[in-house]
Amino acid sequence: MGTSEIRTTLLRCLLCTRLKSPFSLCFAMFISFILLSCAHDKWEVEPSSVVFDAPFSTLNFIEDIQNLPGNDSLALNTLQLKYGSFWVDYAEDILKIGAANKISTIKELRRFVSHPDTEETLEAIDTTSGDKAYLQSVEKTLEEGFKRFHAFMPKETIPTIVWMPSGFNFAIYPRKEYVAVGVEWFLGPDHHIVGLLPPDRFPQYQQLRMHPDLMAGDTFRGWLLVYFSASGYTGERCIDDILYWGKVLWLMKKCLPELHDHLLMDWTPDKLHWAEANESAIWLELQPSKVLFETNRTIYKRWLSDGPFTKAGAIPQESPDRLGIWMGWRIVEDYMDRNPETTIEELFNEHDHIPFLKSYRPEH
Repeated sequence: MGTSEIRTTLLRCLLCTRLKSPFSLCFAMFISFILLSCAHDKWEVEPSSVVFDAPFSTLNFIEDIQNLPGNDSLALNTLQLKYGSFWVDYAEDILKIGAANKISTIKELRRFVSHPDTEETLEAIDTTSGDKAYLQSVEKTLEEGFKRFHAFMPKETIPTIVWMPSGFNFAIYPRKEYVAVGVEWFLGPDHHIVGLLPPDRFPQYQQLRMHPDLMAGDTFRGWLLVYFSASGYTGERCIDDILYWGKVLWLMKKCLPELHDHLLMDWTPDKLHWAEANESAIWLELQPSKVLFETNRTIYKRWLSDGPFTKAGAIPQESPDRLGIWMGWRIVEDYMDRNPETTIEELFNEHDHIPFLKSYRPEH
């Protein structure tokens, strides 16, 4: 007899039995509690019950570079000691202002901070996405998400969060040990600074996503994509990419259950509704072997790329973009629902597409 049958039989017995004494009532309540406990979703974690091995850390690089010591050598030493590898990445890759160990790079950093465009952006950040109260709310969301992640994978590293001005170069810059967030990317689509961005580099659909509500989800997703890339990503075929994205989004939802599904995809609620209502039709376009197992990234990235809509097959223009990613999420959801004993390590180490496709059933 299966667990569900046992549960049903016991409940029927309890309902049909007359409770003739307080002891009987207590016994019935005890059994009910046990049954409800057995039905508990193992992916539901109360963050307050989780303790990190080391304190959850956030660093405000924005404040620090506006308050550097006047001496360039001392300023360089301060950034090297406090920010380590992030300072190297910031100087040499994010801003590309020079070698991280050179005094001349501090001079270039000061020029960047004092530039009129940067000053205006930093002032805007202070009252929008970089407002202290707002950053604290995002930090709380991320801390709770990483506590759930820690509960699922207690041996894994938890990153430091770094708030930075990226010069509109990177919204999210993830490494295994940290994830840096270009706070100016979340000023809000109606902010006048966003409206001044060159449309060839920042098309309208991208500007619409520069919303503060997306900061926590984008940060968490960016880190997960990099963190599992060594073990979970192969990237040889379309199916490999959509399943990897699907695994990341499935785990992201377990870590950040309070975020609405459309936010996890950087969509509006209407776009999510369109995808859900047309799931079977999307699958008909994606499932042919010449599409699903395409190896030419130039061709299959149409299912994965940012844009005003998904420019693939017969998908109409009213669709949201990156429908391949969303389909990957749906496929992984069905796989995990049908294989509840699977661990996260096993999920990301499973590179055979067949079990996933066998589990998937379009809902609409």
